[in-house]
Amino acid sequence: MDYIKEKVSYVKGLCDGMEIDETTKEGKLFLKIIEILGDLTDAVEGLDEAYDDLEDYVELIDEDLMEVEDELYDLEMLDDDDDEDDFDEDDIFEVECPNCGAEFITDFDDMEDEDFQLECPECGYVLDIMDLMCECDDEDCDCHSDSEEDETE
Repeated sequence: MDYIKEKVSYVKGLCDGMEIDETTKEGKLFLKIIEILGDLTDAVEGLDEAYDDLEDYVELIDEDLMEVEDELYDLEMLDDDDDEDDFDEDDIFEVECPNCGAEFITDFDDMEDEDFQLECPECGYVLDIMDLMCECDDEDCDCHSDSEEDETE
């Protein structure tokens, strides 16, 4: 921006060196043009300063927005973890230990493993999974006796 001011000052100096008569029409015109150039230079300099201030302000707003986006996207990522696609409530079960009566929650994710055992976290009792799968309310049911008979035949 300084180079424009320098050029306007140079032209003003040229006019002063040429000793332009202010009383003639041409002299008035040249001096008025140089005055307008000085005013335009000052106005552009003011705009440049305002632009710098606005640029700093926009950078601050951008930083604040980035913080808000980080917070928002972190929350959305947490919400995404709870989506029905990722987590099915049908996969978790509340189990009551027949030995001590303690209730605990399991998800049976490792049920495919051959060494899978469901152990009560309170007393250490190993629960029979087939008893847990029984859907009837009768404690003396024969729900699994058919499957056991099929295995022996």
